[in-house]
Amino acid sequence: MKIEVLGNEKTVVAFLLAGIGGRVVTSREDVLRIVRESRDVSVFLVVDEYYPYDYDKDLPILVRIPGRR
Repeated sequence: MKIEVLGNEKTVVAFLLAGIGGRVVTSREDVLRIVRESRDVSVFLVVDEYYPYDYDKDLPILVRIPGRR
């Protein structure tokens, strides 16, 4: 199972230092595009300001996390 974080640059760097990869996003549309295109990621940790509340699929799992501002 692969985990990836989606958020602002500070959050992505913090998780990268802990060994979890990620991508910098700037909008909810970026998050939805990445989730649709990623086939090997099972869980996405998404910063709350970019969390797409209208996401209704079971997989991959999106987990809302607080971000650094």
